[in-house]
Amino acid sequence: MTSEKSLMLFISCVLFYSYAGLYVSHQAGAPIPRWSNLLKSRDYTFYLIYISFIALIINAVISLVRGEYLLPLFLPGLALILFSAYLNIIARRELARFWSPLSYSFEGQRLIKSGIYARVRHPVYLSLLIYLSGVTLVAGNRYGWILFVIFLGGLRGRIKKEEEELYRTFGEEYRAYVKETPPLLPKLRKRDIEKRNSL
Repeated sequence: MTSEKSLMLFISCVLFYSYAGLYVSHQAGAPIPRWSNLLKSRDYTFYLIYISFIALIINAVISLVRGEYLLPLFLPGLALILFSAYLNIIARRELARFWSPLSYSFEGQRLIKSGIYARVRHPVYLSLLIYLSGVTLVAGNRYGWILFVIFLGGLRGRIKKEEEELYRTFGEEYRAYVKETPPLLPKLRKRDIEKRNSL
C-alpha cells in the first residue's frame, strides 16, 4: 500500500470518527457549543485532551507522509479507529440530547444508565481511548506513545472532574450507579462467565 493511499484511508477514518458522533448528537438535539465557548470554559482537562488529540493525528499524518509507518501496526490501528467510531455512535445515541463536550451539568439533565451505559459509565471516553490507541498504532513511533501517555493524564483528570459534577448533580442515584458499573472497561456478566466456562 502506498503512502498516499494509507494517508487518504487514515484521514477518511479520522473524519468519520470526528463527524459521525457530532452528527448523531446534533440530530438528537444536543447543544453543540462554539469553539469560542469551549475556549472560554477554562476546562484544563478539555484543553489537555484536545491538544494531545490533535498532536497525535498530526504525528500520524507526518509518519504516513514520510512513509515511516509500519503496515503490521497500520492495519490494526485503522480497525481500532473504525471500531471506536461505532462505539462512539452507540454511546452518543444513548446520551441523545444530554451529550456535552464539557464536564458540567445543565438544566433538565438526566442520568443515562441503560444500553451501553449499563456496562460502562463513560463509553464516549472509552471510544476516544480506543480511537487514539488506533491513531498511535498508525503512526508507529515513540512520539505517538509519549503523546498517548499525555492524553491518558488528561482523560484521567476529565473523568475525575466529570464524576465530581455528577455526584453533585445526582447524589445517591449516581453513587449507586458507580457501585454497579465500572468506569471504562466492562465487567464480565455472570452469564458471560458461565458461557466462557462451558466452552
